[in-house]
Amino acid sequence: MKIKIVAFISLVFFVLNVSAQSFSDSLMFTPSNGGLYPKTYEYGLSNISISGFYRFLACYTSMDSSVTHYPVMDNVYNRVFIGDDSQLPQLSLNIGVSPNKNTSISTDLYLWQQMTGSETDDFVTGLLLGVNLYGTHSTSFGSFGVKTGGIHWHRQSPLTFSANTGYNRFSLFERNPWDPNTTNIYDRYDEFYQNGALTQDERWGQQAFQGFILDASDLPSDFSFSFMHGKSQLNGGTSLIPNNLTGGRVQKSFKNNFISLNAIHNQTYSDSSTTDLLGFNLFTTEFEYKTKNQITLYGEIGAGNYFSPTYYDGWGEAMDIKLHFNSISRYQLPLEVRYFRISPRVINNNGIFWNTSVLEYTQDNSQLQPGQAPILFPFASSLTQIGQMTNNRQGLILNTDVNFTNTKLTIGYSVAKEIEAISNQITYGHPANSLQLSRFWRWGFPSNVGPYEDINKVYRSVFETMEIEDPNGTAAKGFNSLEISCKTKTQINDRKLMIFYLGGFHSIQRDFSLLPTYNNTAYLQSFNHQLDLYYALTNKITLCSYYGYDIIKGGEHTEVNLDSGGHKDQEGKSFALGVDIQLERNTGLYIRHRWMDYIDYNYNLDRYRGTETSVELKIFF
Repeated sequence: MKIKIVAFISLVFFVLNVSAQSFSDSLMFTPSNGGLYPKTYEYGLSNISISGFYRFLACYTSMDSSVTHYPVMDNVYNRVFIGDDSQLPQLSLNIGVSPNKNTSISTDLYLWQQMTGSETDDFVTGLLLGVNLYGTHSTSFGSFGVKTGGIHWHRQSPLTFSANTGYNRFSLFERNPWDPNTTNIYDRYDEFYQNGALTQDERWGQQAFQGFILDASDLPSDFSFSFMHGKSQLNGGTSLIPNNLTGGRVQKSFKNNFISLNAIHNQTYSDSSTTDLLGFNLFTTEFEYKTKNQITLYGEIGAGNYFSPTYYDGWGEAMDIKLHFNSISRYQLPLEVRYFRISPRVINNNGIFWNTSVLEYTQDNSQLQPGQAPILFPFASSLTQIGQMTNNRQGLILNTDVNFTNTKLTIGYSVAKEIEAISNQITYGHPANSLQLSRFWRWGFPSNVGPYEDINKVYRSVFETMEIEDPNGTAAKGFNSLEISCKTKTQINDRKLMIFYLGGFHSIQRDFSLLPTYNNTAYLQSFNHQLDLYYALTNKITLCSYYGYDIIKGGEHTEVNLDSGGHKDQEGKSFALGVDIQLERNTGLYIRHRWMDYIDYNYNLDRYRGTETSVELKIFF
């Protein structure tokens, strides 16, 4: 009681003291006397909102020095890392102001503590997305919106300006830096089981863009359009060499159907003299038509080209067509039939396909600054997940879902072939330990690293390059993929238990094949299995486990290790345990511990074994 009385008396004296102070500026801002001169209070300025998140991440890696032969680790086999190597801050504040109902301004402030052990650059503050301006205005003619300033997230069409969303076949065990907290800790897994997808923020399916964006909707005759001019995430940076992207879209809607015209143009210069242009163009039409008997026809068809002072091969075609049946036969099975074809002459790093054909545009240019690398994706003949397309390839994709009482099964099958024989290389990933392997190189996106200089890092993953040594010469290779996702739920002691399985079976061979080639004549065989278990121990605690296993084999016409005389023969294993704890309504604690083991039986230096422990605290406000 005495403490409370003392605190109250102290507060009274503090208030009296503050009120007794004199100020030289009689026009000091107060709730009743503010704004610009003459200073009057503007009520619109009170519409201020602040939100954001705090994220703490610590990671401890311990590798077995007797078997780990990755020189990048510099003989440091036990490492503690506090921070985040995903280029996302630990504290982010989003500040928004709405002067009126049609205009809003937002900005952000981020704090990033890098516990690197260095004497400089340990503490970073700044703007993540910048100062953004949003403006909307509605008239009898239509609704118009403007976005400018900092970085905005935008989508135009899948082939021109969009991010690939895939078919949601992935493991949930490792959390992404942008994953939200859920109202209940188990909702994340419930949602994935029910919907086959997770709630994502505005970045999902969109690309980052900085510049000027104009949108118009509800125009006469159900027209709408958008226009953008500025820089995308792959042509930004600080170089003085002009590097701009321009795009636009005009759409006509017919109730639940639509047709649109889309265009994108990117240009820069080969050097600081700004005399020799290089870049690309892509023009498409996108459409969707739904019939009364639950059949949907969707497509995007167009043409594009790439040009530079040293390279021009004309225009090429690009198409992506999907026919979706909500149910077929008496079994009520949905079915999607998808055909795609993208010419090797079509280049666009802002769409849903990768560049595998024009090496000139894949390689970094020496004059570009950090952040200006033309592309960070693998080139050559890439082994990709179903739904991830590349240029210089055409193929057919089948997808279906089968639902039982407590089990959901999705199956996807893809058969594809390259259009032209260009590359004698194959690139592929390592599903079981992909994220952990990428953390061997904490900063940047190095190429040609690892004990045999065939590992390339991308964002939160790696891909490996394998050489083809076929006596019959370069081939337009064939690709086959089968992916199975199975989700089932049950209960133990009246508590929810979910089991997720993901299997991938792939082959790459010299020519087109309707079925996968699982023998030594194939250039590459890849098999991977991932199993997740999630058990709701209590309403606020979920136990998690993961098992991953992959096998990758090179065929008889691929590179040979001169020491062993064998082809690549790789086996990766991973077992992990974790716990999700809901501390408060918007606060989650996520702990993961992983055992990993990898070996190439014919490349003796390609070997590692160890553990990784991570602790993440995520708070939203």
